[in-house]
Amino acid sequence: MNKRVSIYQVDGALLLGVLIVIILYFGRPFLVPLFFAVILSMLFLPVSYRLERWGVGRLSATLLSILLLLVLIAGFCGVIYAQAVTFANDWPQIKPKLQDFLQQAQEWVHQRFGLTAQEQISSLKSQVSKLSSSSGQTITAVVGALGGLITSFVLVVLYMFFLMWKREKFRDFFLKLAAPENRSDMRDSLDKITQVSAQYLIGRLISMLFLAVFYAIGLSILGLQNAVLVSIIAVIPTLIPYIGAFVGATFPLGMAFLNGSPDLLLPTIVILVAAQIIDNNIIEPLVMGNKLDLSPIFTIIAVVAGELIWGIPGMILFEPLFAIIRIVCEHIPALHPYSFLLSNELDEPQWMGKMKQMLGRIRS
Repeated sequence: MNKRVSIYQVDGALLLGVLIVIILYFGRPFLVPLFFAVILSMLFLPVSYRLERWGVGRLSATLLSILLLLVLIAGFCGVIYAQAVTFANDWPQIKPKLQDFLQQAQEWVHQRFGLTAQEQISSLKSQVSKLSSSSGQTITAVVGALGGLITSFVLVVLYMFFLMWKREKFRDFFLKLAAPENRSDMRDSLDKITQVSAQYLIGRLISMLFLAVFYAIGLSILGLQNAVLVSIIAVIPTLIPYIGAFVGATFPLGMAFLNGSPDLLLPTIVILVAAQIIDNNIIEPLVMGNKLDLSPIFTIIAVVAGELIWGIPGMILFEPLFAIIRIVCEHIPALHPYSFLLSNELDEPQWMGKMKQMLGRIRS
């Protein structure tokens, strides 16, 4: 009888897991903006709390918090635009170096595969003609993607407004779901989820800011043109754990090769590696600590599963989502083994604990 019950339980758990994956996959257009709005709301709640303590009404505080988000996004886009204009002005200097690089690439292909330059150009033209024949579909897809991005952004802002404005209602809803004797644990879970999500986003943003400044200073010292733009583009992919650092590094390396000379490649690699070492071992542990408390292997699993289910947004969102699942499992006795499985097994270095204590004394 026990064996039958255990088999039924396993089958039920597997069926529930498959059902959740199906809901996440097909509900992506609805769930992705909602999850972004939830995490951003947790990030900007302290701003709303501070404004309300200063005597600003709830509605006005919520609108001002969202306005702050829009100003930050506009400022970021403005910096990129200004750097892009500078890059466009420098394009006449970059173009001859790019042509030299393409010529060297043609010679390498000819020596390796026996294709002449004319044959390579003919093959390239045929590929371009194929792309041109489907240009209408490509333009339609790009316009559709842009429209979907704008729609998703508007939904994020709307969701964020209502989540922050009527936050007590949503909190009371989850408390009412729990039995009276379990509401204290539910309240602790909600508080912890809010703290972890906000701390994760703040830590990630501080980490990206550090990398951008470090890259910009280092690449400027090397004499790389458009160092600020290159740094920003290199830092954006770091929103994705582990993988983003490698993806972002390709652009500075390519610009170092085209904008300068091959001699700049090694110093650029040194700057990128040094920044990542400092960020991974000092900046992130200090600003994020062990708030997520997520095992490294499940961080990677979260990135892979997020890409399979939600694409790039999933690679960003599934790490805090897994951390939320760990917190929920931690407060439900029957799910404690899953919390144990997801939790981080690495101990914090002693020097890191001492540094946190010192920073805590300074703040107090």
